[in-house]
Amino acid sequence: MAYVEELPRSLPGVREEPSRICAVTGLKVYAGAQSLTVANAVAAVLALAMGGIFGTLVGLTRAPGIDALQPNAFYVALTGHGVAALILWPVFFEVAAIVFASTILLNARVFSLKLGWSAFFLMVAGGIMLVVSIVTDVRNAVMFTAYPPLVANQIFYLGYLIFAVGVVLALVNFALSIAAARAEKAYAGSLPLLTYGVAAAAILAMLSLASGLVALIPAWLYANDWIGAVEPVIYRTWFWGLGHTLQYVNVVAMVVAWYGILALTLRAGPVNQKFSRIAFVLYIIISLPVLGHHFLVDPSLGNEVKIVGGSIMGFLLGVPSLMHGLAIMGGAEYEIRRQWKTSLFGWLKKLRWDHAGVVALAGSLLIFAFGGWSGTVETTLPLNLVTHNTMNVPGHLHQTVTGGMTLAFMGFAYYLVPILVRRRLWSHKLAVVQAYGYTAGMLIMTNAQIWAGALGVPRRTADIGYGGQAPGGWELPMDIAGVGVIISGAAGGLFILIMVATLLIGKRTEDPNELVPYAVKPA
Repeated sequence: MAYVEELPRSLPGVREEPSRICAVTGLKVYAGAQSLTVANAVAAVLALAMGGIFGTLVGLTRAPGIDALQPNAFYVALTGHGVAALILWPVFFEVAAIVFASTILLNARVFSLKLGWSAFFLMVAGGIMLVVSIVTDVRNAVMFTAYPPLVANQIFYLGYLIFAVGVVLALVNFALSIAAARAEKAYAGSLPLLTYGVAAAAILAMLSLASGLVALIPAWLYANDWIGAVEPVIYRTWFWGLGHTLQYVNVVAMVVAWYGILALTLRAGPVNQKFSRIAFVLYIIISLPVLGHHFLVDPSLGNEVKIVGGSIMGFLLGVPSLMHGLAIMGGAEYEIRRQWKTSLFGWLKKLRWDHAGVVALAGSLLIFAFGGWSGTVETTLPLNLVTHNTMNVPGHLHQTVTGGMTLAFMGFAYYLVPILVRRRLWSHKLAVVQAYGYTAGMLIMTNAQIWAGALGVPRRTADIGYGGQAPGGWELPMDIAGVGVIISGAAGGLFILIMVATLLIGKRTEDPNELVPYAVKPA
């Protein structure tokens, strides 16, 4: 269906804008909302490509049998990987999600396209400044955390700050778009579950960005010699208000992607939406104090802060994650058993395990479950004393963010992008191979890293051999992790190829069954 010019709404001052009815969802899609969503999604995919290249080089350098990079280049790649994979890729995709959730899901338009595009171009400019500053000046290889006394030049910090301003503008536009949709009566009743979840992520994102600005503005001033010093403990506290809270923005967005895949591929949802909405609220309440687990071995804080913020609240974060996991599996089981009378586990046999959405959803749930276990280790004080600054830390992080979140975003993109651009996925069979490959690669890599961490292998070092003085047992798990890096890196590259090919040469279609194949085997 082509775009048609919509008649003016009854509210005075509301502009006309071309719109169409989505063949899959039946929802109204405005041209501005579609363009802004696709632009942010494309930027996210490009950021993922950069993060994947940097990450593959880092992983292959850590494998003793390969040693891909020299130390200076290693730290450049490590910093670039952290920025591209932990900041640029998820945040661009999440901004695409907040545009989609506040407009298309609500049959509404973007409140201000000028504000939306301003946010986008600020984010792009900030992201380019960050990446270029890192790859052109080794002094900016200060890693993701950029702890003082490590100091980058001002372009690095300005890139962060400009990117953050863009995100703030996008979040403001999100809130105003929802308010405008309500005022125009574009939707009735409570917010859809996906929009509700994105709103929870947006709240956490605003808190995260506020904390980050408190950390990064003094660091920028210090880089220009405009202030005499930055207290490292103060910086770390505010930085992890950004760093860790942002990771739970990513977790909440991952859960939204789970529900999106469930709705599109199985036409299903949670059995009890109130249960899922409560779980989203719990993320907001619990995730803020959990940054305390980054200080479990820091003598500057008392044990009370460490135990409450670091351990107890960390354990509690498993509750909403478990609630969402059960809601996803319960929703799938209920819908399949409602249509076909199956045995206790027969609903699993009815799922199409050659369906990219099913594989991505199941793989994301599985990898994230491993991440919950390894995260419990990180938030337990005695175990943290053993695993702190070992390979256990990146093992855990890659299970939750690079594994669970990224695979969920990939699976959601396989259907969100075709719906928006009305092009069939370039190769569904390759998408299935990609989802299986990424799941396998991440499980191999991260569990080998956790094994290495248990043996004491340090993180953030280009050479783990220490001139032949390191224990011989360190090499095997790191070489196995290198195998996982190769598999997951190849699968990530395949995802990029599929997305680019879909946008450029995917078959144009309005057929819902071609855009989103049903994920249940026929009777």
